[in-house]
Amino acid sequence: MPNLLVIDDEALMLDLIANTLRLDGHTVIAFSDPLAALDYQNEEHSHIDLLLTDIDMRPLSGFELMNRLSKAGFDGAVLFTSGYPALSGAVENSLGQRSILEKPFTGAQLRAAVRSSLARKKAKPPRAA
Repeated sequence: MPNLLVIDDEALMLDLIANTLRLDGHTVIAFSDPLAALDYQNEEHSHIDLLLTDIDMRPLSGFELMNRLSKAGFDGAVLFTSGYPALSGAVENSLGQRSILEKPFTGAQLRAAVRSSLARKKAKPPRAA
């Protein structure tokens, strides 16, 4: 099963996402602090298939986190979550293969979005080194 790095600064949301995906058999590494997630990935260099992150966090936004991880070599799928519908629509148009899951969402919607994000990444050829 894929390895998922999940970051959300809302503890209840983080637990909901992590537990739902673990029940599906995924290996989930979860953080409420984006800097801790960045440190983990930089230190552990573990293979992550999907980054699932909230957009609006402090001290790093989900976009900043994704960019820093990408500079460090992360090339997995990305799924953003957002509680701001206006932001979601505008951002999704500019993200290409990445997608946004609007909060609140159901477990079924979460599972479907994760499957879709992983499938799109698998279908996309790896970027050139």
